[in-house]
Amino acid sequence: MKKAVLIVSCLILGIFGAGYASAACDATQGELLDASYKPEAPMRSNVGAGYVLMGTIRASGDCLPIPGATVELWLAGPKGYSQALTGTVVADKKGEYRFSSPFPSASTGRPPHIHMRVAADGFLPIQTEIFPRQGTLTGVFDIVLEPGG
Repeated sequence: MKKAVLIVSCLILGIFGAGYASAACDATQGELLDASYKPEAPMRSNVGAGYVLMGTIRASGDCLPIPGATVELWLAGPKGYSQALTGTVVADKKGEYRFSSPFPSASTGRPPHIHMRVAADGFLPIQTEIFPRQGTLTGVFDIVLEPGG
């Protein structure tokens, strides 16, 4: 009886696990490029303290990490957008990135948020944003890119 339960459990995990894996690798939906975007933000992973954003960049379909993907980030501070609050980080060999900044300020009537433009060779670039919850010190935002470009 225990053997039958184990086999059924493995089948259920295999079926649902496969569905979860494919759902987890749908391409992240992008948005129109924000007017505050300035290309070629300096290479830096730290523009201040108070909030750390991290995540993994993956390919849609196979979910493999994308080492070398570039993540440009920009956010508003108390006085609005400034070059001092922009940076570009490069995903490591596991596709992981990390960016430290002050907690973003609200801007243009919108809640606090961080803009991101993510690009990698052989993939379509996207621009998206994350809206951290007030009072949080860290956030995780995984990005899935679609092949092309």
